[in-house]
Amino acid sequence: MTKNSYSPILTDTTKKTFFDYIDALDIPQIDYFAIGVQNQVNKKSISLMSLPEWQKHFSNNQYADYDPIRRVALHTKRNFIPFQEIDFVDNFGKEIMRQREMMGIKNGVILMQRFEKFNYMITLGTGFSKFDAFDFLKRYHDKIHLIKTDLINLIEKDASDFLPPTLLKPATHLSDDAK
Repeated sequence: MTKNSYSPILTDTTKKTFFDYIDALDIPQIDYFAIGVQNQVNKKSISLMSLPEWQKHFSNNQYADYDPIRRVALHTKRNFIPFQEIDFVDNFGKEIMRQREMMGIKNGVILMQRFEKFNYMITLGTGFSKFDAFDFLKRYHDKIHLIKTDLINLIEKDASDFLPPTLLKPATHLSDDAK
């Protein structure tokens, strides 16, 4: 497995804008947000999480290669993945999910924007154990779509610095009106 396959986004302006943006959002039940970019070629990723203590814990303990949420995003073609449908794979994956839950992220959904060699991954999390992902999607579809687009645009500069230029061709990137 790839070592050091995860790094947090540390750009001050990106972090400030991210936290200002999520502080202004009002989506019932959702109290955790994360946005990241996954390079499918080398299986490396960067992200920004709304719980800095979880991001630090995740990074310091090098959970990226074993995290069930990250694994499912890398190894499936789905674009909407509820937490309750994630296979923990092994006991270490189960432990990572337990630690995530202890930080208040019990349930949620993963939203993907996929391209040929990279993905944007948005995680919306909640402390509610009875969270119904499909009801949430039906009720907040338009708002979720806007949040997804806004968060992708927010980390676009960090993504372009992270991904090699050969992966980020203008014809395949969201900011160039790709759908």
